[in-house]
Amino acid sequence: MSKENTLDEHLLIQKYFSDIGSAYLAERNVELSVGDDAAVLNLNPDTQYINSIDTSIEDIHFLNSISPRDIAYRSCAIALSDLAACGANPSWYSIALTFPKADHLWLEDFASGLNDFSDEYKIPLVGGDTTKGKLSITVQVMGEVEKGKALLRSGAKENDLIYVSGVIGDAFLQLKELQKSQNQDTGFDAYLHPKAQIALGLELIDIASSAIDISDGLIQDLNLICKSSDVGADAHLSMIPTSVENKTLELINSGDDYQICFTASEDKSAKVNNISERLGVPITEIGKITNTKELTLFDHEGNKMDLESGYSHF
Repeated sequence: MSKENTLDEHLLIQKYFSDIGSAYLAERNVELSVGDDAAVLNLNPDTQYINSIDTSIEDIHFLNSISPRDIAYRSCAIALSDLAACGANPSWYSIALTFPKADHLWLEDFASGLNDFSDEYKIPLVGGDTTKGKLSITVQVMGEVEKGKALLRSGAKENDLIYVSGVIGDAFLQLKELQKSQNQDTGFDAYLHPKAQIALGLELIDIASSAIDISDGLIQDLNLICKSSDVGADAHLSMIPTSVENKTLELINSGDDYQICFTASEDKSAKVNNISERLGVPITEIGKITNTKELTLFDHEGNKMDLESGYSHF
């Protein structure tokens, strides 16, 4: 482990990260948390554990103009979104933080963002690592789901309806505004403070036949469901929920939405509507699964659109 000139790693972790989410250690079966060589976890034999890891890098996954508090919250929430799409109940998270220097004001603000995240989702930070270098945050999340109940990408079947939660494209709109101005009051909050749809994922167990979180673009991620399930899909641009009237492929397929796209049989539609009303989360039908093994997006006039890929990591 590395040492910072003004504060060694042990003291840095003790000062800024040792108590984050500690109120939730017992209920998440964590026996030993931040401060030792490793965390000690008591595992539940009746559940399966869902693990995911996500890395956010400055100027690639977030702007260097946004606050450390927002960087911390965003980096954790987007990692947790993968657990939501699997129907998992979050258990804990850990962080590997690389940063250029031990700026105490920056670290205090960053720790505030971690506290915001832990308190909202009631999960503890159980460990991690700190190193010196270009700002990068790697977040590992772990959750639980009853054995055999995890939502996967591979279960979509012909004639299943395709749904999407929330509103698509707001993160893209906020990012555009942030790129124009450092004023973070853009009227949108989806980019800076994405919400992992944990409650929705839990409700979709035994209802959704497949699911995925929308991180790389709605069409691109829906296509991953099609490929994993060996099916096709017909989706309609006019049905996709957006906050602006001018619906474009760029708007819906730029990624960073962190909503859930899922499929369900038609006889589950009433249950889907009930979940939407109960949680206060908009859920919109946008198309149907086909046997063509091809994803087709129709424009407002019913014409097939030329599809482009969404966000690319490389």
